[in-house]
Amino acid sequence: MRHKSLFRILPQRSLLRRTGFLGVVFLLVFPLLAPSQIRAHKTFHDPKYGVSFRYPSGWSDGADVDFYLGSEILDVKPEGGAAAPIAKVGFAVKEGDPRFSHTHLSGVQFVYNVISQSTPEDCRGRIQDLSRDPIVETVLRGVTYHHFSGGDAGLGHQASREIYATFREGRCYLFEEAIHTATGENSRALTVQQWKHLRRELDAVMQSVHIEERHELQPGRE
Repeated sequence: MRHKSLFRILPQRSLLRRTGFLGVVFLLVFPLLAPSQIRAHKTFHDPKYGVSFRYPSGWSDGADVDFYLGSEILDVKPEGGAAAPIAKVGFAVKEGDPRFSHTHLSGVQFVYNVISQSTPEDCRGRIQDLSRDPIVETVLRGVTYHHFSGGDAGLGHQASREIYATFREGRCYLFEEAIHTATGENSRALTVQQWKHLRRELDAVMQSVHIEERHELQPGRE
């Protein structure tokens, strides 16, 4: 009886003849794979604080992904200005880019930072101060984050942001997704499909974040 039920879900014989058994297995399994499992990616790992995440292999890091509007989750240095984050990945649109060079997209950015010697109240306050709307709780891979969606603008530049914060063992872990745009005479707005694609890519990075428990960290990392 079990064999009979199994064959009911298999493709018809004509499909079996065209693709072979391996082809049928591929057709059945492929739709179950998430885009982040299929696309080539790089992995970032911070051994000091035990944070890792995956991001598309075509993205860059560091100064290659700086934009007019800076990140909202960085420390302020005593002498003024923002301190560098622990990690910053993404891409900036370059002239001739077949996908985005004639749009108002400047690029995308995923930023990761940690505030040491924090408290749960201070950690929540870090993002509450940035949002006019109430922040919400979002659970990703078993970790509860305070999260809000927002944006800011200045001198023709705009940033659409998703910011997440979680407090663990005396530290505030902060993550920011940002889509940067700029108005221009010869640029057009992103299509809905393009915007959703960029947001899915950034969301996939955030969903891949793993924060190790203290007992997972190797001695000497602090």
